[in-house]
Amino acid sequence: MSEKLKVSTDDLHSAGTGLRTVATELEGLDKLMDAYDLRTVGHQKLHERLQDFSDGWDDNRKKMIEEIQGLGTLAHEAGKAYKQIDTELYNALVGKEKK
Repeated sequence: MSEKLKVSTDDLHSAGTGLRTVATELEGLDKLMDAYDLRTVGHQKLHERLQDFSDGWDDNRKKMIEEIQGLGTLAHEAGKAYKQIDTELYNALVGKEKK
């Protein structure tokens, strides 16, 4: 049984870049939450709830950022590897030597 593998290295590269951008944006949320003080929110209980959510979210957000950055790096590196393999296969088929 013969199946064809098709990989868009451009898509992998774009996915890697996009995932790393998402991770960077998530890192920036910490500063955004710090901007919401009691005066901005206007209600003590709401401010306390936002602070509780922010504190609990910090641990989860850090883990998500690490995972997303890892996926971004993997996608980017996979794109580079597929491109290199494709180039080397082409060169081997047409008889070009490695430089």
